[in-house]
Amino acid sequence: DEPLFWIHLNVDYPFKLTGILYFPKIRSNIDINRYKIQLYCNQVFVTDSVEGIVPDFLMLLQGVIDSPDIPLNVSRSYLQSDSNVKKISTYITKKVADKLIELYKNDKERYENCWSDIATFVKFGCIKDDDFYKKVEDIVIYKNLAGEYIPVSSLYGEELTDEDEKNGKEPQAVYYVSDADKQAQYIKMFRDAGLDAIFCDTYIDPHFLSYLEYKNPRRV
Repeated sequence: DEPLFWIHLNVDYPFKLTGILYFPKIRSNIDINRYKIQLYCNQVFVTDSVEGIVPDFLMLLQGVIDSPDIPLNVSRSYLQSDSNVKKISTYITKKVADKLIELYKNDKERYENCWSDIATFVKFGCIKDDDFYKKVEDIVIYKNLAGEYIPVSSLYGEELTDEDEKNGKEPQAVYYVSDADKQAQYIKMFRDAGLDAIFCDTYIDPHFLSYLEYKNPRRV
């Protein structure tokens, strides 16, 4: 399968790192163990077990990275404590976020076609990493009742002021559908009332929506 997108890595300061990563198309019978990132130090192979270097939610990335700032005798305890490793992890996460934003802005059709493969990992990343969430919150998309992808942030209402809350004004409601067939009657009710809803049919959606409510208590 063709990679969904590539991420090129090249930095000299405050650490040295080169590499190329890609997000593979996900099969239904996915084997996480076969998606590996190989780590090199000055072109000498170190390991393909990069926990600590790459965040958990990006472990399906595949490719190769080379950094002289990671020694050949790398150990799990070293990865958990070394400041350069933490900087590298932050850098890779930022590069992935930047690539997603670039795709969304410049090739939205391709981004939407990739979304079913990457959605779970993007949402998981938002929950795990607040900085990642802040970067990508406006490009997390859901299908609405018309079958169109819309940014979930577009469903937010205006942030309530203290005065609004004193006057009993409540946050804007966001309706969602978890099973189109079983909830067909409710979908018809939404449409008849001129209301929209988003389809939330993956296992991470309840957790992600709770996270959004936590992050936007006065808006969602």
